[in-house]
Amino acid sequence: MQTFMKQVSRLVVLVLIFSLVAPFASVTKAAESFTETFNNWTQTGTSYVNGAFEGDNGVTWTYTGGRASTSIDGKGMMFRDAGSTLTSSEIDGGISSLTLDTKADFTTTNPRQLEVYVNGELVGTTVNVVAGGSKETFTVKGLDVEGPFVLELKKVGSNSQLTVDNITWTSFEDPTKVSSVQASVPAGQVTEGTEVAFTTSTPDAEILVAVNGGAYETYSAPFTLTENTSFSVYATADGLEDSDVRTYDYSVISEQDISDVRTQPVGSLVSTSGVASAVFFQGGANNVYIQENGAGIVVRTTADVAPGDRISVFGTLGDFNGLAQIEADASNVEVLGQEEVPAPQAIPAEGLTEAQEGTLVQASNVNITSSGSGNFYGTDENGNEIVIRPATDLAIETGRTYEVINGVVGEFRGTYQLTPRSADDVIFDSNQVRPVKANPAGGFIEEGGTVELSTETEGASIYYTTDGSEPTVESTLYEGGVSITANTDLKAIAVKDGMTTSEVAAFTYVLQKDEIKIHDIQSEDQFSPYEGLSVPDVEGVVTYVVNGSSFYMQSLTPDDNPSTSEGILVYSRNHGKSVGDHVKVSGTVLEFYVEGYAERAETDLPITQIEATSITTEATGLELPAPVVIGGPEGIEVPTEVIDNDNLTSFDPEEDGIDFYESIEGMLVEVAEGTASGPQKYGEVAVITNYGDEVYSQAGGAIVKPGDFNPERVFIDVDDESFVVKTGDKMTSAAVGVMSYGFGKYKVLVGKGQKPVFEDGGLQPDSTTIENKEDELTIASYNVENFSANPSATSDDKVNRIADSFINDLGSPDIIGLTEVQDSNGPTDDGTVSASESYQRLIDAIVALGGPTYAYTEVAPEDKQDGGQPGGNIRNGFLYNPERVQLTEGTAGGSTEAIDYVDGELTLNPGRIQPEKFPNTRKSLVAEFEFNGEEVIVIANHLNSKGGDQPLFGQNQPPFLGSEAERIELATMINDFVKDVQAQTPDANIVVLGDMNDFEFSAPLEALKGEELTNLVDGVEKSERYTYNYEGNAQVLDHILVTNNLADRSVFDIVHINSDFMEVHGRASDHDPLLAQINLAAAEEEPQPEEKVINLADYKQKTVNIFEDNVRIVAEKGTKVDKVMVRGTNVSFEGEGLEDLEVTLHAKEEGAVYDFEGNEVKKVIVQHKNVSVINGAENIQKLELRGTAKHAEPQLFDSEGNEIELGNEKPGKGKGKGKKAS
Repeated sequence: MQTFMKQVSRLVVLVLIFSLVAPFASVTKAAESFTETFNNWTQTGTSYVNGAFEGDNGVTWTYTGGRASTSIDGKGMMFRDAGSTLTSSEIDGGISSLTLDTKADFTTTNPRQLEVYVNGELVGTTVNVVAGGSKETFTVKGLDVEGPFVLELKKVGSNSQLTVDNITWTSFEDPTKVSSVQASVPAGQVTEGTEVAFTTSTPDAEILVAVNGGAYETYSAPFTLTENTSFSVYATADGLEDSDVRTYDYSVISEQDISDVRTQPVGSLVSTSGVASAVFFQGGANNVYIQENGAGIVVRTTADVAPGDRISVFGTLGDFNGLAQIEADASNVEVLGQEEVPAPQAIPAEGLTEAQEGTLVQASNVNITSSGSGNFYGTDENGNEIVIRPATDLAIETGRTYEVINGVVGEFRGTYQLTPRSADDVIFDSNQVRPVKANPAGGFIEEGGTVELSTETEGASIYYTTDGSEPTVESTLYEGGVSITANTDLKAIAVKDGMTTSEVAAFTYVLQKDEIKIHDIQSEDQFSPYEGLSVPDVEGVVTYVVNGSSFYMQSLTPDDNPSTSEGILVYSRNHGKSVGDHVKVSGTVLEFYVEGYAERAETDLPITQIEATSITTEATGLELPAPVVIGGPEGIEVPTEVIDNDNLTSFDPEEDGIDFYESIEGMLVEVAEGTASGPQKYGEVAVITNYGDEVYSQAGGAIVKPGDFNPERVFIDVDDESFVVKTGDKMTSAAVGVMSYGFGKYKVLVGKGQKPVFEDGGLQPDSTTIENKEDELTIASYNVENFSANPSATSDDKVNRIADSFINDLGSPDIIGLTEVQDSNGPTDDGTVSASESYQRLIDAIVALGGPTYAYTEVAPEDKQDGGQPGGNIRNGFLYNPERVQLTEGTAGGSTEAIDYVDGELTLNPGRIQPEKFPNTRKSLVAEFEFNGEEVIVIANHLNSKGGDQPLFGQNQPPFLGSEAERIELATMINDFVKDVQAQTPDANIVVLGDMNDFEFSAPLEALKGEELTNLVDGVEKSERYTYNYEGNAQVLDHILVTNNLADRSVFDIVHINSDFMEVHGRASDHDPLLAQINLAAAEEEPQPEEKVINLADYKQKTVNIFEDNVRIVAEKGTKVDKVMVRGTNVSFEGEGLEDLEVTLHAKEEGAVYDFEGNEVKKVIVQHKNVSVINGAENIQKLELRGTAKHAEPQLFDSEGNEIELGNEKPGKGKGKGKKAS
């Protein structure tokens, strides 16, 4: 063959020599002309998108920022943003000349041109087309580029619209050389069975092909590929030089069923086919769900595919958070035809599994129970949990049961999700009229443009509104197109007799404007009407650079409306802009959730942002607009009471704080003056710039009050966690930055602007005003914030500060209820639950500083079952001073044992209240102590946090308090326990204390108080009434409550040593401690002049409590009462019914005397050491000592005054004559 080619070359040389003598005319090659009409492009709608399609001549065109247009000749492609492109695949045959048509769209006068590139080389620029003019034809000749070439058109000039159509090129090849051989299929990966044909445009030329390095042979028919194959081809013709040799290498991927593809390892090259059941455009590409023979998979591609298309695909098998998908280039996706979309299959009784992933399924009787993070959660008819993950906004409501929800099955990190394709897949009622559809379905529209409405339900009537109100049958009847003459919120319903009215369908239309300004985008609303729309040439000056990807800009031509913001956030990677740059930005308007918690898209408010496709710098170094001034004599005032009172249905910046801040979102702001409303935390400081009429804290900070959560707190983000500020400090210089939003609140970013300077406001830590009394009990409550024996987690400084506060700030309380005590190694997660070393570390520090030697008591939790910091196992516990109080004798409970109150005493000491009903939160701890002969039950609590509550400045108004229901339930359980104690011991001394994680006026605290308790917090001056500071809001989270019998005998103090301060000021915890001093001794009652007779025959219940002194209890034979508890003294008993009676003596005062007068008694229980003497005890059949009585046995005498002894829990015989008890 080499000899043959050399001979051909010699022939060509001879022919060329001959042609110098005589004109060469025996061989000619005619140029061909090709035109791209865009008629094969299926794109519709008004959004500017990226994509690809196969055009008229087998050329694949890839585009960015294009939309369909019909302004020239049938369908063409419209560009708006500078930098938008249209690029061909490799085109064979060369190019000698090119023509194309362009035309201006809409009415702006900005320049609109296309740069034309061939193989990356600029060959010309189209003329500027004028708005309102006719099309212009661009022509370039003499290109004369041989062989394959790539054509690219690039939009330049401005961000005004331009349409291109009728792209026509003429081929070009060397007339002395055979045209190159072209393959019908581009080289690369192909599916098994692909046919490859070879052609050349030179007439009568012979094609020679070598397969896999073999000998060249004459090509005669297409090759069917069944294995990896390499072709070398060239063409020869008489009188012409041979074409260049071209090589086409193919890698053959065998087609498999979808079910087999799903079993391949991730990263494998795969080929399969199926019918598309759903297509979602997400993240710049399509997620195409295809299925075949009951199996499904996702194809991730930019190819143009519609539901019902049968496609073949090959690409790389990937795994996206558990979802199997084939990642395929558009050129590797082929639409084979159109079929019926597969019918949804019922979800199996056992629920969704891997077998359903990628397929279209149907869930029946779906009860939606909750929502969050873009998901809806519920159960289907079989009780299976189901997660609905809409790809677009759908009218799914929590609390409703839907007859049918269809959707394709995806997966996210092990959880299967059902994604409906549209509102048609969500059927509340099959007898409901199908929802109204609109064409166009929202977005930009020309003034006077028409919207067509329709419904799939035949014979249904459509009613609509254009003012955003809910439509009814009294609204306008649709009888034809709806003309749009202004920005419009159109809502519609469809109605038919005998059927349920459709859901309300909503569509938003924005008039296309020649020039869009920032205040147009921001509007008078929390959300922009331009959301999702592309905007051109939005002009502004850069006021604040957040980072290399984001900056804020502000309009140079503001309007006169103070309710519309003139600032906006711009996102563009590596933007390179500086403060003072005058820019024009084109891109898509988004409502973007900049920073926050995982659920921020469902709870927070977004920042209006332009995601830029192009940014042009018009000038640099511009003077910035004057900032909006807040505070000071010239500043505007912030609303001081209302955050929102209209569920965000009206925009009222003068009254509603949330609207006030939104009206200046993104704008340059100066906070001129202010008082710190709390200490700096996370680099943020809340300041009060103007005061309302309500109460503020002692240092001038905001205090949470019923119905007033203080919108006047202005947050300054200094982006510096070492910035030192405490409550009450005063600003001496202004803060200047931009108004932004993050983590549930508006805030002024000044980290890269002008930071404020504060002067000391003079606030100092408190110490208690309560003076210790020998005969009165002091009880403290203190959240010690993740305290442990681990020095890397709890510093020695913190330990010493807390220990010192016990001694010097609280006066060494007798009992200290502690919350947030961690196990001994703190957050180290190794299964440790004991906190013995944590308590001992604190006890030793108190002793080292001169305080008493405390003892401790607790019930250790199960590992990782009580919430809090992972591994820390926080719990409630008690320190007590054994020199003044004693823990009454009892059996300590276990982590899962529930304490009870039976026969006047605790079943455990200490013990936990219903631990099984306090899931993943701290269990309430009950302990009984004795002080000066009086018993007191103390309950330490740390209720579930407010972590589930929505933010004050969020999108849901009023905020949903997601954590409150659990706190109410837990508080009710604690109150029920108090009731149980009081039912048996009505005058019991009970103290309930701890971190309740809610306010004194909240529903959980009302449930906790009930009718039985008094909250000592309620008696504190309002300016002092706080224990915690959250984002500048001083508030009560910690409480001490007492039973009503102790309320008038208690004094109380909140000791402000932490919540107003930072660690540099001596803060040891984020909570302030509380201290109560209680006089447990009841006021003396006057003696009863005569004995009162109580006949048990008068009672119908089986258990009776007797509290009175100087009474005679008569128990006749056959009485219904079988148990009596006696709390009084000087009580005597008579009657034959005593032989069936159980009597409990629980004296409330020392020296109590009782007389059974020799009557036979079934059982006597002595419960307390206050029982001093029992006379007439010789016929007590069983006598039992419990509680403190075990350590102070009463004296027993028979009816004649002889002392008798207690033997085997039954009184013995008299030891002889003795002194008769009195």
